[in-house]
Amino acid sequence: MSYLKEKGYRVVPLSRLVDMVREGTIPPKTVAITIDDGYGTTMKAFAVLKRFGYPFTVFLYMEAVGRYPDFLTEEDLKELTAYGKVEFENHSYSHRAFGLMKDPSAFLEDLERSERRFQELFGRRPRFYALPFGYYNRRIIDILKRRGYTAVFTQDPGNVGSHTELHRIPRQAIVGSWSRMENFRKKLEREPLPLKELLPDYGFLRRNPPERVGALLLFPERYTDCRVYVTELGWKIAKREGALVFRDGVPFLKRKWNRIGVKCRNRETGRWAESFWMVAR
Repeated sequence: MSYLKEKGYRVVPLSRLVDMVREGTIPPKTVAITIDDGYGTTMKAFAVLKRFGYPFTVFLYMEAVGRYPDFLTEEDLKELTAYGKVEFENHSYSHRAFGLMKDPSAFLEDLERSERRFQELFGRRPRFYALPFGYYNRRIIDILKRRGYTAVFTQDPGNVGSHTELHRIPRQAIVGSWSRMENFRKKLEREPLPLKELLPDYGFLRRNPPERVGALLLFPERYTDCRVYVTELGWKIAKREGALVFRDGVPFLKRKWNRIGVKCRNRETGRWAESFWMVAR
């Protein structure tokens, strides 16, 4: 948090960041902070964030909050609310891996329960949804759109730009080894990579092995030195055909899910730009 302050980063409420994405303009050095689940340790983070005067959002595991040991109590929620800079949003009722389920009925039932519990606690409907474990598929995203969620947050690594999809917003995880200062600085300096088409598209694979893995760049003239990532295969230097960057010869994907990523170097800034998405089988 000291680094953000010393380097002139502007920490904004998540709702403001969502507005910026909708408006298509995100000033440099803009940061939003989120915390998932609502464990009792959130209060330790609160003490630090409050010292800096930073706003933040807590995505709540609705079944556990106010009920289970090790989670925020209703008194904690009142204390956080009194700070005036905390936003609460939905992180499901039972925190199950819905994104890996082809039948969305369990997700729909859970979503309704989470919204009822959220209404009981806060007297309003949630606006944003953070996907449990970061798992998602096209049906889940479509359901959340129809239910009126303004934005949906994944655990795909990446920074936010004016071309970011509102219902598939990436987040940089600052946990474990990724919380080291060197990695933290790298994450802050990465740029979002605008893509026109994903290959294969996010969600359940229609074909395994996929014919090609990669993407169409929205602004191909801006980027060079592209690579393509698959969780179970790692990074590989990409082939390129105009705006298309890809790897072929991909074997049958054995994992239940994989994260696919494309990163390229921005010719003008010299920085890496990246975009990730999730596929499942």
